[in-house]
Amino acid sequence: MTTKAFFSLCFIYFFCLNLFGQNLASDFEPIIPEIITSIEFDQTEFNFGDIKEGEIIQNVFTFTNTGDEPLVITSAKATCGCSVPRWPAEPIMPGEKGEILVQFDSKNKGKVGGQIQVKRITISANTDPVNNYVTIKGKVHIYEQEQPQRHDYFDIDAGSIKLFPNPSSGQVQLDLSEYAGKSALIEIYNVIGERQSVVSIDELNSETVQVDVSNYEPGPYTFSISMEGHNRIAKIVVVQ
Repeated sequence: MTTKAFFSLCFIYFFCLNLFGQNLASDFEPIIPEIITSIEFDQTEFNFGDIKEGEIIQNVFTFTNTGDEPLVITSAKATCGCSVPRWPAEPIMPGEKGEILVQFDSKNKGKVGGQIQVKRITISANTDPVNNYVTIKGKVHIYEQEQPQRHDYFDIDAGSIKLFPNPSSGQVQLDLSEYAGKSALIEIYNVIGERQSVVSIDELNSETVQVDVSNYEPGPYTFSISMEGHNRIAKIVVVQ
């Protein structure tokens, strides 16, 4: 066999082997399409108002799966260690709502007169784009005569705090019956952090707490709730 014939046979052999391998790949390695859906937050910015340095506050972001496939959140990362996100581990079905709980620890983050804090959280999911962003902000004050109590992280189940109707145009009802017997302070802030009203309750019971928002301008409002023996928790109510 001549050298030219030998190399010709080698070329034909490797060409056929490559073609056969491509056919195997097409038979046994099907292309799996990416499952993409979409997410929409009720509000992407949360102003928690004024708190005392040392307080731990929990902010609740509500979102909806607005796509046609199950929504899976893979991670939620904050701009610093003081904001600790907690998100649903299970998929959120199309049309369903979910909550992301973000905690802010104000230790060593205040000053006399108030220190504005702004923290951004990146939420990664099977969406396009992959990353979505929410922000918490507020003012941290130093009061030398007062030292706020600190409790274990995530010491309140966000689902146990019920505010309805939401959106609202008249009376907002707060169901805090799971904390009957405790005192509570409810502060309402507008989107730029101005306090609109304060409701003080000496002892919670099974009845709902009513807050009149009929004179409020339309927009989102933070209901910041501080209950005896617990960290502060905040939820957003939209006034129509």
